[in-house]
Amino acid sequence: MLKTIKISLCMLGLAAAALGPVSHVYADKNDQEASKSYQMLNRASFDNYIAMFNAKNPQAFEAYFADDMRMQNGHLVLSGIPAVKEHYHKIWSLMKEELNVVNYVSDGSSLAVEMKTHFTVMHDSDNSPFGKVKKGENFDYHGVIIYKINHMGKFNDIKVAYLDFTRTTDGVTQSLGIVH
Repeated sequence: MLKTIKISLCMLGLAAAALGPVSHVYADKNDQEASKSYQMLNRASFDNYIAMFNAKNPQAFEAYFADDMRMQNGHLVLSGIPAVKEHYHKIWSLMKEELNVVNYVSDGSSLAVEMKTHFTVMHDSDNSPFGKVKKGENFDYHGVIIYKINHMGKFNDIKVAYLDFTRTTDGVTQSLGIVH
């Protein structure tokens, strides 16, 4: 009987964890930060973040990033959600960007993905985050991204590493190395 109860409780916990948004109960009801709902960072929740990102939804950053987050992408360092929003606004206003997760691993306090990202330039620009770009060019990122997860279940440190970054112009593909 006790074994059955333990197994049932374990299964209930696993089912609840898979649902994504959860709210925890804390002894100190005055602790507003601790009583907020947040996303459990399981695979389904991460896939939701990717879907929001691919839809160019800046609310993905508030939903999944800690206020004091830091992102290092090559030599580019962004601190805080407003800096991330500004950076992606520049990209998304000129390009279609699509993230594709190749591999995913997580231990609860960190998450790592092998990622392939395809960018298609929609408008010419002399001043994009990738330098001068012209309509129809494509950029392809292939690399590893490591996300550190804080006690509230949000990304607070993100490191982007490159395996390859290419630019395709007029059918000719060239490896760029690190862009930022």
